[in-house]
Amino acid sequence: MELSKNIIESLSNTLSKSHIAEDDFLQILEKTVSYICENSTEIKCIAKTADSKPVLAKKIFADILCLFVEAARHDFDEERLSNFLCQTCIDEHRKKKLCEAYVSNKKTIQSQLEFTGNNPPHVIDVDWHLDYRIKLDTCNLLGVPFYHVRLITKKHETISHVTFSCTIQQLQELISKLKDAVRYSEKLTNVILKYTISSE
Repeated sequence: MELSKNIIESLSNTLSKSHIAEDDFLQILEKTVSYICENSTEIKCIAKTADSKPVLAKKIFADILCLFVEAARHDFDEERLSNFLCQTCIDEHRKKKLCEAYVSNKKTIQSQLEFTGNNPPHVIDVDWHLDYRIKLDTCNLLGVPFYHVRLITKKHETISHVTFSCTIQQLQELISKLKDAVRYSEKLTNVILKYTISSE
């Protein structure tokens, strides 16, 4: 999981019972989950949770937010999150509350993350057919095979289509580029897996 040392240390310090009362901690935890799951834009109320320590309340909110988002991104279950939190000095009761809040809202957090960012649509299917054109508008070539391709894409829950036409040479070039992209993705995945295994 990609949490900076500062956030891990901050979780250890700010979530200790000597820094924040139990009631305030539970309120901040509830408001953090609500903020992520409901995609709220109102965070001013966080500072009012611990009236005597508004800066601390915002810091705890930000740390829990980072923790839950990163855990959801890496598809952590309760056991993995609990093991991760072992490297902090958080009280067992608070660690349990964090894990419970995360697990009961994990799917919603992951759903909200899908709507965040500016990622391109995913190609989920492809249709194609071949035409045999005797003459093109742009030139006088005879007997040219022409491919019509339709990519079916999905972004969030929206299905859309991208259509284009190409010659056999252009199609071969596209396939070659796609194969290069697949090889690069597999290579990158192997590097990430090795790094993840070595860091656990």
